[in-house]
Amino acid sequence: MNYFLHGFGVFLGVLAGTAVTLLTQWIAKIRSEKQRVKNLRFEFELNIKKIERWLQEITHYRNAVNGDALNMYAGYFDLARFVTVTADKMFQAGLLYKYLNYQEIGDLQIIVSEFSLHGDQYLNNQIAQNKAYFDKQKAVSDVNFWEKKFKDHKKTMEDLLNKLPK
Repeated sequence: MNYFLHGFGVFLGVLAGTAVTLLTQWIAKIRSEKQRVKNLRFEFELNIKKIERWLQEITHYRNAVNGDALNMYAGYFDLARFVTVTADKMFQAGLLYKYLNYQEIGDLQIIVSEFSLHGDQYLNNQIAQNKAYFDKQKAVSDVNFWEKKFKDHKKTMEDLLNKLPK
C-alpha cells in the first residue's frame, strides 16, 4: 500500500509539473504574439510616415516639373527603406493569417514588392531620365502615377493597421 501511495504521489507530481509547463508555455506564447502584433503595428505606423514623406517629396517633384525647373530638382525616394521585418516573420510563421485575410495579405505583398530596392531604382531612374530628356507631359504623367500609387498604398496600410488589435 505504501508503494501505491508513493507511486500515486509521483504520478500527481508529474501531472502537476506537466500542467505548469504547458501553462507557462501557453502564457509565453500569448505574450510573444502580443509583442509581435505590437511590433507589426509600429512597423505599419513607421511605413505610413515614410509614405507621407514621399508624398511631400512628390509635391516637390511636381512643382519642379510644372515650373520647368526639373534640372534643379534634387530629391530622392528611398523606397528600399520600407520596413517589413516583423510582417515577413509573421507571414513565414503563418501568424499574419490570424489577423489579415488573403486579399489584405496580397495587398501587403504588392506594397512590399513595389517599395523595395527595385522600386527605388525604377522611380529614381525615371526621374533621372525625365531630367535628361525633359518631356513635360510624360513627367506630369509619371508624377500623377506615383502620387496615386503612394496615396493608394498609404490608405491600404492605414486600413491594415486598423485591422490589427491594439
